[in-house]
Amino acid sequence: MKYGESVDPGRLTARAAVICTVTLAAGIATAANSAGWLGLSHLAASPRAVAEGKVWLLFTSGVVADRPWLPSLLGFAIVGFAALSLARARVVFVAALAGHVLATLVVYGFLGVVDAVDHGAFANLDSQPDIGLSAIIAAWIGVISAMLWRRYRPRRAHALNVLACIGCALIGFAFRPDLNALDSEHIVAFALGVAVAACWPEPAGQPEHDDVDRELEQLLTRV
Repeated sequence: MKYGESVDPGRLTARAAVICTVTLAAGIATAANSAGWLGLSHLAASPRAVAEGKVWLLFTSGVVADRPWLPSLLGFAIVGFAALSLARARVVFVAALAGHVLATLVVYGFLGVVDAVDHGAFANLDSQPDIGLSAIIAAWIGVISAMLWRRYRPRRAHALNVLACIGCALIGFAFRPDLNALDSEHIVAFALGVAVAACWPEPAGQPEHDDVDRELEQLLTRV
């Protein structure tokens, strides 16, 4: 959706249908995993598995929600719809792919370098199953933040943007306080989401903000 473009109910409905369909698919895969029909060994990535050449696990690990599964699926749907409402579908797709796959490779590579210097430093994480939707969610939050940062330029709007990102991180931490080095992929995923949205070229000749945009910007400047 272009900046200043009026809200198209048909487009929003279509995008809501897309994210609901993807969330439903993830929910079915999660249920199948919980029932024992899909084992983690066939889906979850790990530093050792990827080092052994099982690169497809980088993709399959993003089809099942990690615990707690219900907040994860709800967060995936809400953040995904928000990202699709603000950015082009291709931006959202590329950010999801980069956040889930590339961020994981970056963290695995970092752990490998550290392990080469200090052997056994992360030995307990070498075979730990790495699965879930949270890296995609983090990348989409990055997309949303970058789009809003560029769209609403007052300092108060930027400050609220930063606070909202911190709030999202705290919400995630509240649901999953047992973090380890592998969870640093969420920071990388967020940064990649910001980078994808910020670097993607916008169409030339964008119209001025519509009434909703102007009212929101005025509200933000008064906070």
